[in-house]
Amino acid sequence: MAAQSAGHAELVKQHSELMKAHQELVKQCGSMKPKTPEGRPAVGSCTNPRIRKQRSRLYVTNDSKLTPPIEPTLVDNALLFLPERAVRDMNLEPNMNDKGDSDKTMWCGRVWELRELMATFHKDKVSRIGSEAAQLTDFRKRELKAKMKDPSVRKMLKRFAARWRGAAYRNRCSFAVLDRLKYSNLRGTLVYAHGSGGCNWDNYRICRMIAGMGILVVAPDGFAYPKNTAMGEMRHKELGPLHRASDDVDYWANDLIYMSAANGTFNYSSKAASVLQQPDEYKDMYEKCYQLRRSELHFTISHLPHWVHSQGFYLGGTSEGAMTVARFDDQRYGAMVIGRFINSFSIEYCYFTPEPEAGLIGGQLDVPTLNIIGTKDQYFGKEDSIAKLVAENGVTGYGDRHLTGHGYNTMVRQGLDVGLVCILEDGMHSPCNTHDNFLRQLFNTFFSRTHSIWELHMIWAADPTLNALISLEETTAVGDGMVGKNITRLFVPKMKYPNRLNLRTVEVLRSLNCQDELRDAMAKEKCIIDAERTEIKEQLDRVRVEAAKQRNFKSTGKPASNFYAKDKFAVKCAWKDWLKTHT
Repeated sequence: MAAQSAGHAELVKQHSELMKAHQELVKQCGSMKPKTPEGRPAVGSCTNPRIRKQRSRLYVTNDSKLTPPIEPTLVDNALLFLPERAVRDMNLEPNMNDKGDSDKTMWCGRVWELRELMATFHKDKVSRIGSEAAQLTDFRKRELKAKMKDPSVRKMLKRFAARWRGAAYRNRCSFAVLDRLKYSNLRGTLVYAHGSGGCNWDNYRICRMIAGMGILVVAPDGFAYPKNTAMGEMRHKELGPLHRASDDVDYWANDLIYMSAANGTFNYSSKAASVLQQPDEYKDMYEKCYQLRRSELHFTISHLPHWVHSQGFYLGGTSEGAMTVARFDDQRYGAMVIGRFINSFSIEYCYFTPEPEAGLIGGQLDVPTLNIIGTKDQYFGKEDSIAKLVAENGVTGYGDRHLTGHGYNTMVRQGLDVGLVCILEDGMHSPCNTHDNFLRQLFNTFFSRTHSIWELHMIWAADPTLNALISLEETTAVGDGMVGKNITRLFVPKMKYPNRLNLRTVEVLRSLNCQDELRDAMAKEKCIIDAERTEIKEQLDRVRVEAAKQRNFKSTGKPASNFYAKDKFAVKCAWKDWLKTHT
């Protein structure tokens, strides 16, 4: 009894000292005010009582020394694009801005980098709150040593330690670091699949664009696997360090996260001549790439926090990532999938889809689907593209010879509940160069009114500026042909105003009738776009000449079957009958 009383008294004493230390810390934090060395108010403070400065917050700097994991997983190297609210709630230092913004309010980095920053912040917080009184006293040490002599207690503590290590490891292999955002009231979560070159160029722009709208973006990086691993031998790029607050992260920079070119067995550059010369090899490679990307999506989604699963998430992708999202078998996630967008892919049977079935929507047909593609897309467009050149070759080519260059017909044949196809006039495989400001307004509406996206032309009719951006070409909502199936195709003409300026600046210049400034900006953009078009035309001309030289080589047929082919859900669509009339 005497020992218990002494132990109780010791605990009371420790608690009292901890409370005093905490109160002292709170008092110190409350007295902190920005002042100059001379004691005067800091620059930026105002003597006007009606104008006040928000209390400064503590945050962890991106300059902190970070220790990368020894064996990083797909989750560790997944890219995160955190909106402003998430940055504030996680006490981070912003390192990224949106187009035209002077201040950085968002954060971009990898999961392991965020985990390290959170650990740094936690250690600092503990060191400031803790004191010598928080350490074990000699009395507690003697008591613990006596307890450890009991075999049953020792066994129980070992089991507890093993459970603790297991829980810590499982947390490291998941997105548990995002649990702090559960009550941040974010607008939503997007799981994004990048293109065949990684999360650069338009991929990075689209992710930061959407993060600027208040959406948490999670982008698994298929090029971040360590070089000396089996996955790294398939695809690999040297990764750049975490951006600091002072780094230049220009919105129009082509690559902000990689330090080398791509290498690996699954690294490719689609050329019609190569596809026509080795059709079976390319079919097999494209199918393997899809299975790899599909597995990455399943792994990422299954390890998202529970609050994301309950709130729901969006799927989106560009180019190869868009093909993956289009074919992705998301039935197992049910109502978790709020919507999907497919950018720079035509959702039809082409060289990128080894067999006709692969050119269909592979997921739930009641998920609202947005398809974005340009008329001059050099890979999947209708006018002049790799897909068109391969399909027109009657010897070794494959794909639908009547390519439309968009996914409207596929959506109609499969009977999607809600679908919208936006065809960008003169848009290329990188649509941000020609339609960046349109994409911003389109995505903003998509994330706000997902299930009504098919009637975008009616929603935007209330705003003359938005209404002028689109024109209705076709819709199933007219007539009795497809009751309950709302699918629309819109044509988006060339932008009248510069895309390299943000929307706020464009609106100000328009309201002030600054035609000279707008004209100069459009002229600069035209030079950039014309140079890109010239380069693409030269590439396609070379491909066309090389394709004409190909010898008669007969394809052996379908790609080899694999284990993943069994994990498919039957798609209710008469695509086989339709295919007979188009081949």
